[in-house]
Amino acid sequence: MLPDFPQLFVARRCYLVSLVTSLLIGCQPSSPAEQVATPPPVLDSVQLAVIPVPTAPDTVDWLNRSLPGKATTDTTFRLNGQLYRLRLSATTDSARMLRIATGGIVGEALAADSNFARNRLVTGPAGRYQIVLTTAAGQPIMRKEFQKPDFYPVVGADIVVVSEPTPPRFLGYYPEVGGLAFWQEIGIPGSDVGTYVFYLLDLQGRVRGMSAGNEFGEGRADCDPLPAPRGGALLTCGQLLRAGQPPLPLQKPHADLVLARFLSDTTVLTIYQYGEYKVTTDSLGHPESMEWQVPPRLRNQPNAFVLNLRGQPVARFRYTGFASALGYTVPRAYLPATRTYYLLDEEQRALRLLEQASPAATREVKFGQMSPFRPPRKPAEARLVLDAEESRYEFYVDKSQPSRIRYRRRPLPG
Repeated sequence: MLPDFPQLFVARRCYLVSLVTSLLIGCQPSSPAEQVATPPPVLDSVQLAVIPVPTAPDTVDWLNRSLPGKATTDTTFRLNGQLYRLRLSATTDSARMLRIATGGIVGEALAADSNFARNRLVTGPAGRYQIVLTTAAGQPIMRKEFQKPDFYPVVGADIVVVSEPTPPRFLGYYPEVGGLAFWQEIGIPGSDVGTYVFYLLDLQGRVRGMSAGNEFGEGRADCDPLPAPRGGALLTCGQLLRAGQPPLPLQKPHADLVLARFLSDTTVLTIYQYGEYKVTTDSLGHPESMEWQVPPRLRNQPNAFVLNLRGQPVARFRYTGFASALGYTVPRAYLPATRTYYLLDEEQRALRLLEQASPAATREVKFGQMSPFRPPRKPAEARLVLDAEESRYEFYVDKSQPSRIRYRRRPLPG
């Protein structure tokens, strides 16, 4: 059953749509029992546990890099020439139940008793999240255990209480920013409502940082937690971590983070949707609807920024081509032949070009500046295909001049 309608209006914006859809589609897997998997092949480098360094980093599409699709709960890796083993598990303790009041995000299906409408209490089992680091021979190095309350300050206690514990995901070892990095899912069972928590542990098991990383569904940024191509920085989706510097928050007030991704060794692209949901009330003062409102002063301001690793903007521009459903997406492509990223902005009828070698020199090419495509394709052209909400765009880019483009628009298949 859905939570009381007025309660949804006082809940955080990022869970509004997700809460409705959560009863229609079950997106969040549950793993209440302890999980152990067969160790994967030994890695040559700890960095390889996250992302392999390519042989030609100047022609790699860093904007589309993502986490490997399959996580493991038993990892063997090499550090300073020595093999280590990391085992991850999560255990549910149904003998110990937790109860806490909800502000409306968690619904009656997880109520603690039949008086939910009056006391707003929800319940869930206690849980443990365990991280065990040993040598390859089994000698203990570090053992860390989290309890559900450890995540209350980051996620929200009511969501943590009803969540089903799942093993953390190992992202890699980054001593320059704190140590072992992990990605923890915490959400409402059977829904796409929840948060990914990012945290760092040193080799003694001390927490060196913990913060919200990303959302499960509505409000989710187009972002994966990944290191800079050549190291030296780590993107958690909520922050940019740099060696010897304080974390750089990526969220802005009165805005959603749409995208955060590395463009190169030294630059990050961030895109925002300005505004926030506002509650409207009826004549009796009861919540009636929620509408996204953009402050007038922000309506025409740049919302996309190319940042250096010090957090300073080296370029800024206006971009409105993102889509928003259960998470933001930015239609984009990378052309190795021109070493250029292309962002589709259908609303402005344009492509935004970002050269990997000099992304600060970004430029926009309007459709009106392009020539209509007529076959045949020229030998010097490279083809890009980008989909918008209702149309498919084919772009034919001159490899010697990245801004010389022919295009045609077609309906989406099906």
